[in-house]
Order: sequence, then C-alpha cells, then structure tokens
Amino acid sequence: MGILHLLGTLLLLSCINPFPAGTSAPDPGITWTELTPHAPWPESYNYQMFSIRDTLWVLHPRGTWCSADARQWHPSSLPNVVQNQAFLDYVCFKGALYGLGSLRGNIERYDFSPMICRSSDLRTWDTLTTQSNLPKRFFYHPFVFNDHIWIIGGEDTRTAYQDIWRSPDGIHWTQVADRLPFGKRSSAQVVVLNGALYLLDHDVWRSTDGITWTRICEAILPGEQIFGYTALVYQEKIWLLGCNRTGTFTSQVLYSADGQTWQTHQAPWRPRGGVAAAVHQHKIYLTGGKYGGTPNHPDFRYDNDLWAMEITTSP
Repeated sequence: MGILHLLGTLLLLSCINPFPAGTSAPDPGITWTELTPHAPWPESYNYQMFSIRDTLWVLHPRGTWCSADARQWHPSSLPNVVQNQAFLDYVCFKGALYGLGSLRGNIERYDFSPMICRSSDLRTWDTLTTQSNLPKRFFYHPFVFNDHIWIIGGEDTRTAYQDIWRSPDGIHWTQVADRLPFGKRSSAQVVVLNGALYLLDHDVWRSTDGITWTRICEAILPGEQIFGYTALVYQEKIWLLGCNRTGTFTSQVLYSADGQTWQTHQAPWRPRGGVAAAVHQHKIYLTGGKYGGTPNHPDFRYDNDLWAMEITTSP
C-alpha cells in the first residue's frame, strides 16, 4: 500500500507542470500557415502591425500597407511620421493611430522631436502639437490602460529609466511613479491580460493599477536571458514571438496563461527577432524580422514572409 501511495503521489506531481519553461510541449493544436514568402513591403525588422476596424495594417519604414484578409494587400498614403521605428513606436488609442514623437538618426547622434500626430482615417496625419512634454527618450513600448497611454522606462544617451508616465490624450504627460522596484528598464513590453498589466523582459512583473508592481516570475527561461521578442495577448494567453535566447534567435514561441509558467512551441518559420505581429480575425499574423550577427551566422538576414497562426484546440 505504501508503494502504491507513493506512485500515486508521484503521478499527481508529474501532472502539475509536465512541460517546464523552455521545453517543447506536444502539439497543442497550434497551426501556422505561410500566406506568402514575400509580402509587398521590403524585407526589414522593428516595425509594427495593427488590427484597426477590421483591417490589418503594416506600418513599415518604407510605407504603409493594409488588408482585410491578410492576402490582398493595398498600399496606403499614410507616411511614417515617427521616422526611426527601431527607436519609437506607434500606439492605437480610442480607435485612432498615434505617432508619439519623431526621431532621426541613430543612438550616437539623433534629433528628437516631441511632435504628437494622430490619424483617424489611416490616410493622413493630424499634427496635434509640435511641443508636447513627451519624455525625450526611446526604446520603450507605449501601451493603453484605463483610458490613458502609458510609458514605462526607456532610455536616452545618458541613462535608462525606471519611471512611469501616462497621458489622457497623447499631448499632456504626467509622471505618476518613479524608482520602481523593477529598476531601470529599456525595451520591456507590457500587455493587458484579464484586466491586469504584465511587464515582460527576461522576468515578469504584474500590476492591477499601473503603479504598484509585484514580480511574479524571476526568469521566463531559468538560466537564460531572453530579449528581442514581440509580445501580444491571444486567446487569454501571453505570447512571445521571435525570442533571442542568450544571444541566439530561434523559431520558438513562448506562451503563458498567467505570466508565471511558460511553455514553448516550435514554429515553422525561420529564426528571427524584431518581428511585426498582431491579432486579427481570431488569428495571429507575423511578418518581418532580423537574424544574424553570431559567429555561426555573421551576416544579417531580413525577412518579409507573412504567416498566420490559429489554435484548433486549447494549448
């Protein structure tokens, strides 16, 4: 009886977390489809994709494209107002697209403008102001929460930051917290899942108000530094697409229902980081990316293939 009880206990424990973070679980019904090996936009990385009013939009450094079904694409007249999209992001807010600031140049030498632009029709921009008090920094990812646009961290040529700013209109910005417990952060991403905020870096922090934060995961992949991914929420899970794992980009996708326990899915597309991705019509769409800069692959490769992912059974 004692042996049977022990075996039953071991079996129960094995079901609690059968696929630890960083390991590949069996196929959970995730299906990827390559829609085209070469989309109409040029090969590049670090740009964005949005689903706005039943249309999918690609905001590329060389132009803007739109599609209702992700198969037939049309160029748009909407120009790139933020300029260097490796440094600054667009954000969708109250049904319109906002360009927060404009940056020309590179990390050694650049010109920054606190100009705020808004497009409601995604054909033209309205300049709301050329002199906002938007923090003059870059490498942050703005997000929307509680009817405000938020910014966490970022950096400039002097330092990285550990503060939080928010704005009700994209023009007027207020610093609502500083010296936060997660320390200085640059390029961290924030998503909203079930009404809570999740700050994603190599670790994970959670907040229900945007001010008070608690670390819920010390390492998404224990023993590894991950970065370069694009984060989004799909079917009540957080998805990380295009992860660099300790210096090497892979084709693996990480996902979690709570930000604490992470599982890995091996995607069929080529390894890369800096992808553009969005949820549209119950699917994840992914394009772009960059790979290389390692001893085994010193030259950089840029992509413009387009993939769609859907789930047929719950992972």
